[in-house]
Amino acid sequence: MKKYYVISAKRLGWEQKYDYYVFPTNKFSEKEVLALFRPVKKRTLKANNNFYDYTAYEYNGITYYKIINSGIFDENHLLADGFTKEELDQF
Repeated sequence: MKKYYVISAKRLGWEQKYDYYVFPTNKFSEKEVLALFRPVKKRTLKANNNFYDYTAYEYNGITYYKIINSGIFDENHLLADGFTKEELDQF
């Protein structure tokens, strides 16, 4: 049974929108997977007119507010959660 790292990536903005990425454990280490999400320095203006620095993450040209390593899951679990076989076989 294949196993995969699952990364939850929160998009920028007030909406609670996440993208989910899977990486096979037999081809990537946890460190390699996390390194795919490049940290980038950002700055935001708050309602009090002060700027605040924060670290965002970029992957495949998309900037994310936060990434979460959701753990390792087997193929059956991910298929039951709505991933397709094609998505899991992309690597």
